[in-house]
Amino acid sequence: MFSSLRLFAPVLTVVLFACHSVSGDLIFSEDFGNIADGTNIDTSNTNFNYRRIGSGGGAIVSTNPSSFTQTAMSLGGASGGSLNGVGLSSGLGSNNFVGLSFNFRSADVSQGDLVITTGTGSNFANNSTFSTSQLFFGIQFDAGNVEYRTSGWNNAGFSLSDNTDYKIEIYGNNTGSAVDYGNGSVANQKLDILINGSTIADDVSFTNSQLADGFRLYQVNGSQTYEIDDITLVDGNFSSVPEPTSLLMFGATALIGLQRRRKTSRI
Repeated sequence: MFSSLRLFAPVLTVVLFACHSVSGDLIFSEDFGNIADGTNIDTSNTNFNYRRIGSGGGAIVSTNPSSFTQTAMSLGGASGGSLNGVGLSSGLGSNNFVGLSFNFRSADVSQGDLVITTGTGSNFANNSTFSTSQLFFGIQFDAGNVEYRTSGWNNAGFSLSDNTDYKIEIYGNNTGSAVDYGNGSVANQKLDILINGSTIADDVSFTNSQLADGFRLYQVNGSQTYEIDDITLVDGNFSSVPEPTSLLMFGATALIGLQRRRKTSRI
């Protein structure tokens, strides 16, 4: 048995390098752990350093159990233009590539806007909504329609549905060349948006006014609440990592082959 494992070890080493996907370096994450239901989500119990409840009502609280993993954040209820939001005012590292993803759902996507921004500037730390001049990229769900920002809002051609689980992935690139992010490739000075793994905006123009040092998620102009979980941001330093399924399939086949050779040698 031990000699079989010794023979198998170099084969496994080759597989570790041969079978891979790409993954960027993590620069921010928040999954809300197991925060008790109904707790205020703020800077003391999360990795956010920005939180704001505006004058239009609403809340930012925990939902546990959630539709996703343990606790999620329920964000929304701002009836007017005074935002309810969370984020990081700075500290992402002034990146020229950012991949941002999170899981979400809403009972009524038609009521108001959820705005997702990255960039650099004072608006990432104050009570104001976004300024185009401070954006790296900006995405919004406008009454359920997914839109991306250039000098104005552009429709990505995808409409959200009520009470549906979604995962959004956004990749903005200004590195000087195309970047392969695993599920696809985004050209220089372009933006990709994926919903549940399917590309809805491919190599579209984006604001790209600033490097990405901060981000915000905020809701305005309606009474809807979004359940949000598993927020991650990665930079453009992509590297190879093992694919577990590929390793198991290849490893099993290789081990069977080695065992057959040993049996043959005994005849």
